Amino acid sequence: MKDTNPEGSPNRDAKPPRLFTVNETSERLRVSRWQVYTLINRRKLKTIRIGRRRLIAEPDLTALIESLREEEFSR
Repeated sequence: MKDTNPEGSPNRDAKPPRLFTVNETSERLRVSRWQVYTLINRRKLKTIRIGRRRLIAEPDLTALIESLREEEFSR
């Protein structure tokens, strides 16, 4: 019998997204930590809180970059 994955249930074989700290995110974007926190506070960058740590999932970082590119080209 084939193991099916009904829509909405997590896929056991799927890897969790890579998570970056605020410092790692600032290094990847080549901006200051302050600028990363500004993006977070303006709700342009989604984060995951684990305890006191804020982590940024790679797909959310990619989405931010794409939205900034679209914003730049729409001017």
